[in-house]
Amino acid sequence: MERDAFISYSHKRDVALAEALQKGLHGILRTPWLRRPGVKVFRDTTSLAASHDLGGSIKAALAGSRYFIYLASPEAAASRWVREEIQYWRHNHGMEQFLIALSDGNVVWDPSVGDFDWGLTNALPLELHGAFATEPLWVDLRRFRDTDDRSMDPGAEFRDKVASLASPLHGLPKDALDSTDLLMQRKAVRILRGFVAALTVLMLAAGGAGLFAWQQRGEALTRARTSASQALAARALDTVAKDPRKAAQFALYAQAVKPTGESAQALSQAIVANDSVARHLQAGHEKVANYHGVAHVNATKVAISRDGGMLAYYSDFDPDAAPSMASHIHLYDIRAGKALPHLKGGAWPQDGGGMEFSADGRTLAVERPYNRVDIWDVAHQKVLRTITASDGGALATAFMHLRAFAFSGDGQRLAVSFYSPDQPEYGFYVAVWDAKTGHQLTKERATPDTLTLGFDGSNRLLALDTRAGTIRTLAQDSTSWSDQRKIPGLPRQETAQATLSADGSKAYLGEKHELWDLSKGRRLGGIDNKDVGMMVMHGAQGGAVYAASGRGVGVYDAALRRQRVLGSFTWPVSSISVSGDSRWVAAGSQDGAVSLYSTTSFQAGVPLPNGPKLKPADLAPDDRTAFRTGKSGTEVWTITGEGVRRLGRVPLRLATPSRGEDTLIASADGTHAVVAQEGALSLWDLRAGRRVGRLTSSAGFEPLAFLPDGMHVLGTTKDNVQVISTKSWDILQSVPFPREDIDMAVSLSADRTTLSLVADEKLTVWRWEPEEGLKQVQKVSIKPVWTMYGHDVVVSAKGERVALINHDRLISVLDVSTGKFVQSTSTSGGEAVLAFSSDTSFLVQATRSEKNPGLQFWDAATGESRGAWTLAKQGADRNSTITRLLTSDDGTVTAFGMDGSLVRRTIDVTAWHDVLCNLVPDELPKEEYDRYLGGLDVDTPCRR
Repeated sequence: MERDAFISYSHKRDVALAEALQKGLHGILRTPWLRRPGVKVFRDTTSLAASHDLGGSIKAALAGSRYFIYLASPEAAASRWVREEIQYWRHNHGMEQFLIALSDGNVVWDPSVGDFDWGLTNALPLELHGAFATEPLWVDLRRFRDTDDRSMDPGAEFRDKVASLASPLHGLPKDALDSTDLLMQRKAVRILRGFVAALTVLMLAAGGAGLFAWQQRGEALTRARTSASQALAARALDTVAKDPRKAAQFALYAQAVKPTGESAQALSQAIVANDSVARHLQAGHEKVANYHGVAHVNATKVAISRDGGMLAYYSDFDPDAAPSMASHIHLYDIRAGKALPHLKGGAWPQDGGGMEFSADGRTLAVERPYNRVDIWDVAHQKVLRTITASDGGALATAFMHLRAFAFSGDGQRLAVSFYSPDQPEYGFYVAVWDAKTGHQLTKERATPDTLTLGFDGSNRLLALDTRAGTIRTLAQDSTSWSDQRKIPGLPRQETAQATLSADGSKAYLGEKHELWDLSKGRRLGGIDNKDVGMMVMHGAQGGAVYAASGRGVGVYDAALRRQRVLGSFTWPVSSISVSGDSRWVAAGSQDGAVSLYSTTSFQAGVPLPNGPKLKPADLAPDDRTAFRTGKSGTEVWTITGEGVRRLGRVPLRLATPSRGEDTLIASADGTHAVVAQEGALSLWDLRAGRRVGRLTSSAGFEPLAFLPDGMHVLGTTKDNVQVISTKSWDILQSVPFPREDIDMAVSLSADRTTLSLVADEKLTVWRWEPEEGLKQVQKVSIKPVWTMYGHDVVVSAKGERVALINHDRLISVLDVSTGKFVQSTSTSGGEAVLAFSSDTSFLVQATRSEKNPGLQFWDAATGESRGAWTLAKQGADRNSTITRLLTSDDGTVTAFGMDGSLVRRTIDVTAWHDVLCNLVPDELPKEEYDRYLGGLDVDTPCRR
């Protein structure tokens, strides 16, 4: 054995505790000066590969370890990597040397059943069910999970816990281990003191030379990391259209090795490429090896339950499908977003076979060799029964699989068509079984290879004969087929290349590339692109259909016009499935890649409710308050990250904000408002709808926003920036600024602490400090700016940066803390509709192209263009044009359209990183790592 112990733990929550445990175990009875090494403990510091099997290095570490230490927690119990490590250990080592250290949750042993109480235990995975004959050794480390107090000093509680685990590793009783360790430490200290005195002189001499060398090394390492990051970012941008999964990997590593403008751009474009991806479940093999024979491809099949809760898939490229290992079918809980234990012992025909869920995902029917079907209980991972259609083993190779396959939504009936080795020649049949009992309900001869079978929402079976152009049905409780119904005008096909919609109302004819309404006998649409292969449809009338077009998965409307692309693969798509509500689409490619897509779009954003149908013209100067006057008064709302929220009303009639005659601004908590009307200021309780502060003359004061304390208001006069108390209406502070023009541009940060003002070719920035008041922090000269609309200057959410556009349409960005002023490298194509991402890495600009509206990204540090997102138009003509971008400090930017549409989009590098890690958490392949990162120490970007 190479190591004494292997630690398995959750990388999401227990990295620090696992590291402390590893160091503690290694330190007990370890004294290098006495030539006694400590125990060797393996702790994986990276994520595993994309395969659901364990990586080779992890297997080697497990195989070469004497003990397994499971750092137990609910997160670890849910981790597929931890579960597979435990499965491997249990299968290859047994459980005599399995130790448990509890970091969170509960572990409860029930002596009456000789197993854990699984109703109370949540820190252990089900892979440990029945694993122990007696209660195993475990120690409680819960107190040390979220603390830095993990001392290994003599007498410390953490050291005592570690010693309990170290005792079996050293083969010593705990008391003997403690005493031996203390004696060795004292002897080592005496030896160490002598060494220290001698080394001090040498260190002083070498220090000067070492410092210079260290500085040179640091500079070279920084340059190497920058170059590697830029190279990885370039590779990501090169692969976004061809392999979104790999593009995400390269972008994540580019950001991990060194954050740069290029790596941020790569992340933004990887988000676009993976816009509809919910999870990349399995990486592609990146080549197709026809080891099954000529004219055959490797099987990769997917199936989604109609309720959208469960996904099943299998592949010949799965490592577990190797000849030396048992094949299995993967299960993925879509709602929970996690992998479930495999269906072990599964098998499938050459090129793959039929696979369908019941509507609720509890039962799965899977075709297996030869002409047999396994009915699986998904929750208990066991085969309920196997239904044999015919003696497929006696058939020629071409007939050794089912020709059509359908499983009813209620899980009660299975229908297939197949060949049978009748004499003197093969016979072709269609048959139906009771899936619960295995009893055959009906069987009859049929026209060879032209049948398509499917159950509709009422569990009625439909059989479409594409050669005869007819359809017939079998009612749910019947064993007799209806008469054949002729479908007028339906083109004839010589093969069964057809797909039925889930409600049986439509059929896609694969040979003709046409969609037909079967009830009306009417052609709905066709596709000119003959590269389109399979197509699936959910049950809604007139809803979208989903097609595998070569290497891509696309969404088509009822007329077969492509609306958008969900994703793409390196190799052609070989299998596709869709949930009944059309929300989820899964696809597998010929090289084994499997991805799950959501039909919601990350790039399209989240539409927010706008009940009163506010328009940008209704916004007050603080860009958060909105008001609209009616006959009896003025209604007041606020724009939040969740949509429009009503605050109350004031019994006054005000002019609209766009006219600039009257102003109303609300406090951050939405309880009060200051109204400026006809030269006077007043304070109002919005919930009660009554005035609570006396009326006072405003003297030309134009309020901009409440300050964070909710008691003071910031505003401007003709030549001053002022702070006014809402209690006394006293002017607490007045800061003059020179002003010769009537035009000026003003903007306030989202946290209401930083004010920027453009006037007289100068940009001035003030910051509010509760103790010091309004304080000028920057003032720089600028070129003339366009200030007609007053929205040319914007401030980041917390006031770190300020941006504006000049007459030449060039964007300038000021770093407030350093005073550095940079200008964009090219002319901006859009209008002066700007916002910062919450991390200030990007300046986002809305473009108003009628054909391709979108968001343009600018590097806030350098002014360089960082790509764009093209957005679908939200309405007709210019009404959906984005006229405001509202920055939040939660990683989102809300686009406010001219038609009142509100759409929240996540525009934040950290958030993009987390999204892509959820899609592609695996390591960069070794050959790619060596190519770009050879010689650099870079951890995987995504922790478990």
